[in-house]
Amino acid sequence: MAAELNYRQEKCNITWRKKMKKLIVKVAFLPLLGLLTLFSMNCATSSHNKGMRHLKNNQFTEAIAFLKQAEQEKPDSYKIKRDLGIAFYRARRFDEALAKLQGARNLKMDDSKTVFYTGLTYEAKGMLDEAIGEYKGYMTLKGSRKFRKKISKRIRHLTLEKISAEITEALAQEQNINVGAFPDNTIAVLSFKNLGKSREYDPLQKGLAQMLITDLAKVKKLKVVERLKLQILLEEIKLGSSGVVDAATAPRVGKLIGAKKLVNGAFTDLTDDDFRIDATLTETATSKVLQVDEVTGKLGKLFQMQKDLAFAIIADLGVQLSREERESIRKIPTESLLAFIAYSKGLDFEDRGMFDRARREYQKAVQIDPNFSQAQENLAAVDINKSAATEPKAAASKLEEDLESAEVDVSGGRQARLTATGLATQTGQAPQGDNDNRTPVIENSTNARIPIRIPLGGN
Repeated sequence: MAAELNYRQEKCNITWRKKMKKLIVKVAFLPLLGLLTLFSMNCATSSHNKGMRHLKNNQFTEAIAFLKQAEQEKPDSYKIKRDLGIAFYRARRFDEALAKLQGARNLKMDDSKTVFYTGLTYEAKGMLDEAIGEYKGYMTLKGSRKFRKKISKRIRHLTLEKISAEITEALAQEQNINVGAFPDNTIAVLSFKNLGKSREYDPLQKGLAQMLITDLAKVKKLKVVERLKLQILLEEIKLGSSGVVDAATAPRVGKLIGAKKLVNGAFTDLTDDDFRIDATLTETATSKVLQVDEVTGKLGKLFQMQKDLAFAIIADLGVQLSREERESIRKIPTESLLAFIAYSKGLDFEDRGMFDRARREYQKAVQIDPNFSQAQENLAAVDINKSAATEPKAAASKLEEDLESAEVDVSGGRQARLTATGLATQTGQAPQGDNDNRTPVIENSTNARIPIRIPLGGN
């Protein structure tokens, strides 16, 4: 392999020396440094292209050798480093892949292909948290809308996979779990329980819990267990899909999901117009109830009551809020009780795997209150969640193919737009057919000393 590389490199050098002699005669005014740069770039491009051809044919050893050569010739090319990282990934040399991909990112932070392959590499190493983080980063970059949906589905698949693995391990090691080792700032919010007689308020059991989770998650000093993990655990230990957990069972739930403290709440309609919400803060290790909070008010002020409860719980936890955190928590997502009930029904239907009914409820919530952002977000995600729950995770190789197709579609669309605006034919001062009325350049004339632009396959 080394002999082949040396032979090809020498052949490249000989070919370009011949070309340089001819080119120097015609463009003697070009600085020598420019010629050397041109020579170096074209040899690097040659090695890069050869490496990519081998990579396309799954000849990983050859691809890596040529791409390493290209990297030596042009060490500041993020594309060469990225493609070398991809070659290492496909050769299942994941640590080396990560090193090169990180090098590419240092040169160009917002290259979506680098971020994507970093996610794939972490996923292949079983580092699901890191993989999810990279895929979420990909979602913030420009790219094909169709492919972004596939990445969203991948994130959901990996999230479910990660949570299921954590719960399976926790159940297997339940007797050995050291609750005392849990960080003091970890907290979980269980579904509230409707203690009243009005069953139409049952959906609020999950809706109020989700609002509280959202508020607590805005506090940087707290680590809040996501509701999805709690729901999957409850289904695993056969506690039903309602999410309601009694006081006796709560400590075991906290132990299995890794929460130092638990919020368990209830609410009741005292009269047609009066409402009360109660919450207890329980310590997982001792089952000791640390604090009981209660807020009472008119049903029309339900959302303000929920905010008052959130601030009371945060105070019980001994956390000092910043002004920004306080202002963020104060924001009320909707003033419409009907919209909130529809949203809460959507949460319950989605937990039960009834995604089409969940979508209809989220749509209803948005129709009632178009500014209800949480309902909008859930509506946008419900179809992705449905496909992630009902379809197998795509192979990584299939995702790579989808990315290549998406890049072709995007570049094709860009070329079509350039052609439509006339820009494509103007690039590089190309002749414009019969409309080209420029004065021909005669060697040794004064017109000959114009800047020469040589199109290069740069990286």
